[in-house]
Amino acid sequence: MHRVLAFGCHPDDVEFMCAGTLALLAQCDCEIHIAVMAGGEMGSPTLPPAVIHAQRMEEARAAAAVIGAQFHFAGGYDIEVEYNAEYRRRAMRVMRAVNPTIVFTHPPMDYMIDHEETSRLVRNAAYVGPVPNYDCGEPSRLTSQIPHLYYWNAMGLRDIFGRPLPLTCAVDIAMVLEIKARMLTCHVSQREWLRTIMKCDEYVDLMRRMAEAEGRAAGRALAEGFILHRGEGHPQDNVLKQLLGEACIELGSDRPF
Repeated sequence: MHRVLAFGCHPDDVEFMCAGTLALLAQCDCEIHIAVMAGGEMGSPTLPPAVIHAQRMEEARAAAAVIGAQFHFAGGYDIEVEYNAEYRRRAMRVMRAVNPTIVFTHPPMDYMIDHEETSRLVRNAAYVGPVPNYDCGEPSRLTSQIPHLYYWNAMGLRDIFGRPLPLTCAVDIAMVLEIKARMLTCHVSQREWLRTIMKCDEYVDLMRRMAEAEGRAAGRALAEGFILHRGEGHPQDNVLKQLLGEACIELGSDRPF
């Protein structure tokens, strides 16, 4: 049985970008884990950090429960995520606790530095997890392998220069879109936040528009796009294709980053 870890920066990042794929993998009897690096302490125009943090943790747990996933909080703080020794240990503790065979995280280039730093931290933890001499600050088992690592698409489906990312595959999520929407709507606090900061009133509609755009690029109605990390030491085969069959559409990898 595959153990799947979707490790985002903030509560709701996973739900926006790969919850449909997680729902399909859960239906394939994979064990699903959702983790966040930071607690979303900046995610309210009115509530103080401690209050919105508590609310967002409950929302994240409720969203994970929709597909029977386990939720993990790495212990970081919103807008302060950085690639340093402390945050490397935080990421590693989650990675080793889950011991995943498949990992999803942010792409290396995204609209927000917290996302990019989380991408680096998760990538490092995925690779270094089996290294016996790396001490993550608490007793924990090592990971048993370097997992398959996938980056989901950037928020807004483009990098910071407005270019599409070099997606290597997409997953047809038409059959599970309503599950994805249920997971996203658990994050009640974020409708007010996105209305304030991004002038976006209907965050579920935003998610649907992105799924439609990714679907068009893959020749399907609705999809989520991914980049398989093919760095040395990581598995090179597309395990999503093996698990999801025709629902996983393999794409060319020669698109400009």
